[in-house]
Amino acid sequence: QPLPPSNLQVGPDMAAPAFQAISALEASSTGDVTVTLPAHIANDVFILHAWLRQDETILTPAGWTLITSVTRDVSPALKTYYWWWLRAASASETNPLIDQSGTTSVYAQAASFRGCRTSGNPYDVVGSPQVGTVDPSVLTGITALTAESLIVAVMGGEDNNNAAIATTGTDPATYTEQYAESAVGADGAITFSYAAQGTVGATGDVSVDWDVAVPVGTGGLLMALVPPPAAGAAQFMVAAQQGRTGAGVTGRQYV
Repeated sequence: QPLPPSNLQVGPDMAAPAFQAISALEASSTGDVTVTLPAHIANDVFILHAWLRQDETILTPAGWTLITSVTRDVSPALKTYYWWWLRAASASETNPLIDQSGTTSVYAQAASFRGCRTSGNPYDVVGSPQVGTVDPSVLTGITALTAESLIVAVMGGEDNNNAAIATTGTDPATYTEQYAESAVGADGAITFSYAAQGTVGATGDVSVDWDVAVPVGTGGLLMALVPPPAAGAAQFMVAAQQGRTGAGVTGRQYV
């Protein structure tokens, strides 16, 4: 008989990953910064965002993985936004150094999430990084591939002219937001927004509404963090392949 799809999972749904903690926003107008990670445990996943002014670049911090980057071209200066991730191997991860190629203004912050899968990338979908100059800032939606994903929007802003944001979408409809800003250099802000999505599906476009005005320019990224496979998935796969999926064995497909 045909084998079941490799993404079939059973047992009770795993809970969506959850926001755990966030660092202070670190900033410098002349050089590098080090982000002090908040308290964490093994398998917590950190998302680190940094952006800088002028025509400079940032080296990927040791041990971290670059998700993506994007540049907002404002001649004669480029504003470049970076996103990285790290899965904690212990409760004492090294604080990441944001090592830039020059001496321009730089802003960086990290947030931790608990309950993500414990191997491979912590996400199964990442949208295209986007830049803009309008309020609200809109990130093109993504389609989560795993039930109980945590949809996360991370955005940098090129000013400190706000005090908060309001983030909304289709599914999830509302998000919890974290907003931080700095008056260092020519000013800057970083925001994290997150909400659980119970079933597989499209998020719709995600709107980040600045409470006062767009901070000159922005760069943002949308992603879906996923939980570990549901308990019992491996046993079900073995049983299904051996033709033993009789009474008492149920399945749920995650696409």
